[in-house]
Amino acid sequence: MKKQLMTTTALVAAGVIASSGAALGAGKPILKLGGWFEGIVGIADQDEDVVGNRVGLDVQQDSEVFFKGSVKLDNGIKITTRVELEGQSSNSGDTIDEAYMGIKGKFGEIRIGSEDNAAHLMTTRYMGSWATNVGQNTNFDIGDWVERPPGHKGSTVNRLDLGEGDSEKLTYFTPRFGGFQVGVSYMPSFKEGNNGTPELTSTANHTGFAIAAKFDRKWDSFGLGAAVGYASVKPAAGANNHSDPKGLAAGLKLTFGKVTIASGYHREMNLNPDGATANDGQTAFDFGIKFDGGKNKFSLGYVTAEHDATTKAGKDEVQGAMLSYRRGLGPGVQYRLNFMWGDWEGEDVGSGDDNNGYAITTSVRLAF
Repeated sequence: MKKQLMTTTALVAAGVIASSGAALGAGKPILKLGGWFEGIVGIADQDEDVVGNRVGLDVQQDSEVFFKGSVKLDNGIKITTRVELEGQSSNSGDTIDEAYMGIKGKFGEIRIGSEDNAAHLMTTRYMGSWATNVGQNTNFDIGDWVERPPGHKGSTVNRLDLGEGDSEKLTYFTPRFGGFQVGVSYMPSFKEGNNGTPELTSTANHTGFAIAAKFDRKWDSFGLGAAVGYASVKPAAGANNHSDPKGLAAGLKLTFGKVTIASGYHREMNLNPDGATANDGQTAFDFGIKFDGGKNKFSLGYVTAEHDATTKAGKDEVQGAMLSYRRGLGPGVQYRLNFMWGDWEGEDVGSGDDNNGYAITTSVRLAF
């Protein structure tokens, strides 16, 4: 039923384009180039007995180049494309990050291709530090400096992703009505396609479904944003799952003039296909606050998570916090300063899967 709904939506949109005698408007398709580069220098102090010797003063980077194509038809429908080229593919393992097409009109928007699911996209921007970061990312970057120890399964990344990442999807977003919007995704396979053969149900999780709703309005200096999302998927054929992998996420963001506060909740279950228990999953909470002083911005983020046991009775626990400062130096140019802390407590007896530490990083980011 879910697959039929998404297929029908795609066919209807295609029919709208075809039946309206669509043709190019006043302009030809255009291609724009964009992206960013952030050069980061930092120093960390952590438990070397657990993670091994690490360079004290380190240099890292975060960079991406994206290509955006667009054209507007004479019936008002806009067709867009986006392809993202990673600047550090050796770390991500994926040279091309996201690549998808969007079809926008009065009916809403349809996206086809390699992109995050609708629940991920619609909830993340309201969830705690995601909504308030002014420097590096509290969810991602703490682990870049205070390392997760071997055997620890907990993660500071608080967002709804059951492991499909940027696998190919079909997604539909409704138009916005009074601040409300709904989105839904169909995910054929959690393995990114090679465009050579159909995906197999035996090699990866498949037939996934995600749905989300959000509300976003502003009244003078007060703003309210809230979103909730759900996702579920069928495991690969032959996997010993007790139940289908599934997840839930919710976020709330409040703005009072120059101050924004936000919180987020995220729960994923049954993630390990061959796990010995039915409780392999994670629960996470994320909190953030931001002060916008014009060129000078400040934020404080905190995330905590528990990863359920896979073969043991305990839990892997992690906490992280980041205090950040950002100053605009000019159009597209920012200076950033971050102080971060991470604490990893594993379920094993002893300290073999524990680690904690601090880091200070400074960076300049150019976006174009």
